[in-house]
Amino acid sequence: MSDHLLVLCPDCGSTLKVDPDTGAVLSHESASSKNKLGSLEEAARENQRRKDRAEDLFAATVEREKHKSEILDKTFRQALEKAQKDTGKPKGIFDDD
Repeated sequence: MSDHLLVLCPDCGSTLKVDPDTGAVLSHESASSKNKLGSLEEAARENQRRKDRAEDLFAATVEREKHKSEILDKTFRQALEKAQKDTGKPKGIFDDD
């Protein structure tokens, strides 16, 4: 049986030689031309795709932060109402004894 495993990275296309016993990467061979663009038009399309993706991620993050604020405000209002209703002395750690 072979003393190592060859694993192809699905993301970058590189080849990794891995020791099956320890899981350590013994060697790494980069993909030959995975990231090279053939023309200026391809580079412009890739740049636009990345820009659109960044804008989408930013918009999703802004929307998530808006909802986060609403949830925190609601939780704070509920805690404040509960604190205003409960005007008694706080329960001590030895009150149940």
